[in-house]
Amino acid sequence: MWIKILAYTVTFIISAGISALGIMLAYQQYQQNKKPIFTTLLYQQIFLFSFLFYGVWGNISLRMVIADLNISDALSAKLAVFIPIIGIPFMVVSWFMLLKFANNCNGRRLTKTFIFTFFPTFVVLAFALVFLIQKEFIDVPDNADLFVVRILVLLNLIVYLFFLLPFFRKTKDAGILKESGLNKNRVLIIIGSTLLYSGVMFFFNRFGYISTCIALIFLFACNLALPAIVRLKNQSANENENMDFQSFCNFFEISKREAEIIQEICSGKSNKAIADKLFITLQTVKDHNHRIYTKTGVKSRVQLANLVREKTGEI
Repeated sequence: MWIKILAYTVTFIISAGISALGIMLAYQQYQQNKKPIFTTLLYQQIFLFSFLFYGVWGNISLRMVIADLNISDALSAKLAVFIPIIGIPFMVVSWFMLLKFANNCNGRRLTKTFIFTFFPTFVVLAFALVFLIQKEFIDVPDNADLFVVRILVLLNLIVYLFFLLPFFRKTKDAGILKESGLNKNRVLIIIGSTLLYSGVMFFFNRFGYISTCIALIFLFACNLALPAIVRLKNQSANENENMDFQSFCNFFEISKREAEIIQEICSGKSNKAIADKLFITLQTVKDHNHRIYTKTGVKSRVQLANLVREKTGEI
């Protein structure tokens, strides 16, 4: 018995540390950048780990209390279902912030229709599940914990599918996407970590408390992927803030012709003068300007020149 308590204690300490680290990473990004997308990421981490702590450790604590009481198996199973459901609002807000973060990274906003239907949908689903269980239209299996976990895992996978979609559509603001530190490949890493802990949690108690503890560590650790990737990418960008002009072009995916135009813009030439010097049409210069602004996230020639000067210390 004492080995089981020790295992849970160690797992609790590890999960608490991981939770603090996830929130801290998101908070550091918010402090350094003061951008709305990082505020959203911070809220997502706070609500996510709040739910995990309440839903996971609240249920484990309940199980330990129930073990010392003379409670029927049916009542014990229903309690195992209702305790996590009470914490569902934390998870729903976390899911909402996750979807908002993904869309904001790509220069999009969630529609009012989506916002006004998202929360009521989950409220209705939660109440419907409670009602059906209470009226015994749904029989809670003997392994009630696994029943609840599998429902939440499936819902979480659906939400992460919608999280993935904005990164595979044409972005409306490449500058914000660059600032977020995310791209398709990094998002796929996050999805991979989600699939990993989902698979582990689907059979979390197969080998008793040992597999449960291992699954919980996977659950908490894999949820660090999003803030860790954002933090590491932006830290690398900050360390290389004084990059050379070629590195600047590589970072923002600037083509050779666009690089020439940026240099001319920074030297103060007009679009007409740039067209004459590079032997291209005025409209071609304007088209290049538009693509440059989109890639770098600026809106004017002055902002572009300031960005180049800030990042390279040149021109």
